[in-house]
Amino acid sequence: MKKIFLILFVSVLLTACSSTASRNTRTSRRTPVAQLPVQSNQSLATAQPSSTDMPSPTPIPATVTASPVSSVTPAATADPSQPAGLDVIDKQGYAMNDGFYIVGELLNNTAAPMGNINITATYYYLRAGKPIALGTMDGTTLLDVIPAYGMAPFVIGPYVLTTNKAGPVNTYDLHEESQAGTLPRQDLVLQQGANSYSAGSWLYVRGEILNKGTTDAKFVKAVITLYDQYGNVIGAMATYTNPSTIPAGGYAPFTVSTEYWPNFDHFTVQIQGQ
Repeated sequence: MKKIFLILFVSVLLTACSSTASRNTRTSRRTPVAQLPVQSNQSLATAQPSSTDMPSPTPIPATVTASPVSSVTPAATADPSQPAGLDVIDKQGYAMNDGFYIVGELLNNTAAPMGNINITATYYYLRAGKPIALGTMDGTTLLDVIPAYGMAPFVIGPYVLTTNKAGPVNTYDLHEESQAGTLPRQDLVLQQGANSYSAGSWLYVRGEILNKGTTDAKFVKAVITLYDQYGNVIGAMATYTNPSTIPAGGYAPFTVSTEYWPNFDHFTVQIQGQ
């Protein structure tokens, strides 16, 4: 009788252990995997989610509602807290389907216009906590010349990892260079401001540019910088007017779009032309 009782006790115990192990296995499969954020080596960049799950672009509907946003050109004022020269004042890195991007804003903290701007990004991944260089990529600002004490956005990318490189981009450094430049014509202005609207997963910015000068303006370009509610740069884009040449006293429209606009709040428009 004791043997039968002992056998039944061991059987119940093994069944309970098996049930517990099974429940623990199911729970462990639901444990989220920690994601390493993309950061600048200068601790200024913020991580952004990958866009691999973003929906495909959808056509613009026949009617859309314009979002109440502002369009303001940054004032050209000196920043005594910044040393003289070019300084990256805001930036972030993020991954898209076609590669890794860095977007930010460059300050010209000098009394002269600066042109021939080159920004070199060096990318790293972490191995045992140490940064290992992946490669470099050059970029420039969307404005050819930055006014004295003015700002201009930049986008570097897409940077695509080659098959013989290991690991994702975890950190990056930026190095900027420039030379004295000449400002383009200053008689191109927004005609009655600009507005933005969303359609599907896309954000659109549109407006009209007026040529207040006495000669034709060629290669007229609108540069748009996107910000969140805290004034952090989240994106930048540029497009030429249609047509790109605006006669004296005339105007031409522009429309530009982006699928990357997290926490969008407002934008600025800067104009360039010859």
